[in-house]
Amino acid sequence: MNPDERLDSVSSTYDAVAESYAHLLPDASFEAPTDHGMIRAFVTYVAEDIAQAVVDAGCGTGRMTRLLASQGLDVSGIDLSTGMIEVARRTYPELSFEVAELADLPYADGQLGGVFAWYSIIHSPPADLPRIFAEFFRVLAPGGYALLGFHIGDGHRHLTHAYGHAVSVETHRFTPELIAGHLADAGFSVIAQMTRQARTQETTPQAVLLARRPAKDT
Repeated sequence: MNPDERLDSVSSTYDAVAESYAHLLPDASFEAPTDHGMIRAFVTYVAEDIAQAVVDAGCGTGRMTRLLASQGLDVSGIDLSTGMIEVARRTYPELSFEVAELADLPYADGQLGGVFAWYSIIHSPPADLPRIFAEFFRVLAPGGYALLGFHIGDGHRHLTHAYGHAVSVETHRFTPELIAGHLADAGFSVIAQMTRQARTQETTPQAVLLARRPAKDT
């Protein structure tokens, strides 16, 4: 599958499941306490150290965008799926949402204080990560932060059913070491890492990495 076909597959999948996704995951209460701990750390660092706007990159229906806004961040959301963005705009009209992809963010160089990528890289093959992380680095101001959540593992799987719908899309699992290495190659410093075991409703362990663009680029 070439990159354009992969993006079309991801977009069409989430267009199809958008309404069901919003019904099944209406807010951030699904996340584990340790997940929320890493999110609060991200919010605190951005608010205190950089105090610039944040993008929820891969925002879906906006449930995590709303969480970040409720914690005081100036946040907007982007997602590849038009269907997801339509639901987000309808549900949270006070927030800003735009259709865009992770590797081509609609922001100027150094415009943002934070990039929040909550399970949004799970449809990106490893070969795409350097470009995506370079884009995260580009839009962050020196000293800005990135928070990434993802499934721990190796390889990929093909999903044929999700959120009550027949779909056809690939998901990828990564080791924390792989993600940390790609972040370092992009210029980031990983400052915190959380891994946890799968809960009852999950099939894999989970990881969250908090990374920072150096305050002064070398």
